[in-house]
Amino acid sequence: MTGAVTIPALDEAAAHRVLARAAYGARPGEAARLARQGLGPWVEQQLALPAEEPALLERLDALRLPIRYAPAPGEPVISEDRPLRALRASQEENWQLIGTREAPVPPTERERPRLELLAATVLRKVAAEAQLRERLVEFWHDHFHVSTATGPSVLVSIVDHDRRVRAHALGNFRALLEAMATSPAMLAYLSNASSRAGAPNENYARELLELHTMGRPAYFGAARTARDVPKLPDGRPAGYVDADVWEAARALTGWSIANSQPLDPSRRLPRTGEFAYVAGWHDPYQKRFLGLELEPFAPDMADGRAVLDALATHPATARFVCTKLARFLIGEKAPEAAIARGEREFLRHATAPDQIARVTRALLLGPEITQAGLGRVRRPLDVIAAGARALDLPFTPTLQLLGQMAPAGQLLFGWGAPDGQPVEGWPYLGASALRTRWGIALALGQNRWGSGVSPRREELAEQPVEAVLLALAAPALGAEARATAATIAGVWEAAGRNPRPNPAEIGELAGWVLAAPAFQTT
Repeated sequence: MTGAVTIPALDEAAAHRVLARAAYGARPGEAARLARQGLGPWVEQQLALPAEEPALLERLDALRLPIRYAPAPGEPVISEDRPLRALRASQEENWQLIGTREAPVPPTERERPRLELLAATVLRKVAAEAQLRERLVEFWHDHFHVSTATGPSVLVSIVDHDRRVRAHALGNFRALLEAMATSPAMLAYLSNASSRAGAPNENYARELLELHTMGRPAYFGAARTARDVPKLPDGRPAGYVDADVWEAARALTGWSIANSQPLDPSRRLPRTGEFAYVAGWHDPYQKRFLGLELEPFAPDMADGRAVLDALATHPATARFVCTKLARFLIGEKAPEAAIARGEREFLRHATAPDQIARVTRALLLGPEITQAGLGRVRRPLDVIAAGARALDLPFTPTLQLLGQMAPAGQLLFGWGAPDGQPVEGWPYLGASALRTRWGIALALGQNRWGSGVSPRREELAEQPVEAVLLALAAPALGAEARATAATIAGVWEAAGRNPRPNPAEIGELAGWVLAAPAFQTT
């Protein structure tokens, strides 16, 4: 599994770093429990948890989000707190929200799939027992990014896209790759839905190679032909050229979305919004991809699947994906040793149904996950989830709170480029983004937007401010708790504030703790 690598023992500080990186932060007492349990058993427990949790599903079923709009001039205003219907709906049902010229759908209704998924995503990060799985779901959403800002087809298909990510988050990469290649959201976002024989669209094929599999480092753009690309020991090209992008685009022609398109004078595709392969739109002739000859007139979808097979098992893909995953889980400057462990597992278990779980295990069961000085800047989603967990909030994802994520630098399912939300800190550290981040911290502590009142407010009321701050800071800050608590206590006392804070003041102090520099990184 991990060879000669020694799994590190955990003290509370190291356990806190594990929970900040491989989960969404510690709840009160959780770091101490993890230190007693040990890293290996914790990872195995997390990997064994089911994809669906009944208690979490009950909370999602009970959640309501407001909706208000006027359907048309003179008609009664729609104003209600509505359950998450789009989250439970099928792809075909959500596709109808696009509407037609004869039966238009109000834009506010069309927006519901994204809003409901946004609320469900944040609640899952806070409340799920399967914290590691939630981390992987977030990673794959970035890796196979689609933007709902592109248009209605992606907007109404985002729930289906999320289901596909969740189904394969800890499974087999090749299976995940095809789930994404046939995702209506992806087919619409990168234009493959309109790719036809004779006029293939290269958008998806290029991002498939550059962002989803082999990565930009494997692009040999200066090579005149594929023959000029260095070879692997087994004879395969070590990277790709523009001709491979073109051939992949040809191989994927006919992979589309069923949306009432005419097939001939008497037949149309159904209007379901689901994946459809149309043989008549596919380029059937011979192709050459990464040195592999694709025979002409192959069976349905065989060309595209051959491309996915070649990419999923290529060492450049293992390198690219494992480097990104290590940077996401361990830190922006993930050590080479961890990446190499992940690569070995990725290639060794390419056909295993739990390939991604094996790679994740290899990345985490090493010394890097506990090392101070690695980590990365917390993104706004992480700030909300880790803050809610540290304060043990009975969390409710309100629209007012969720609306602060974009100005803080993270628009879930809406990043403008196909490379996905950055791991690097630059989108989150500008002056405006930081002000919003600090506002989120204070709002969580004070329950400003109805996200939940921490039980710690009553537990700690009227105790000395130093003790209050240390109790608040321990789950939020780990090893930095004592120094940060002392600093905030000094500022509080110098301002002449109450030495034994009341519940409202404890909410304010909680916000100060979450705004501390030590909370902004993992």
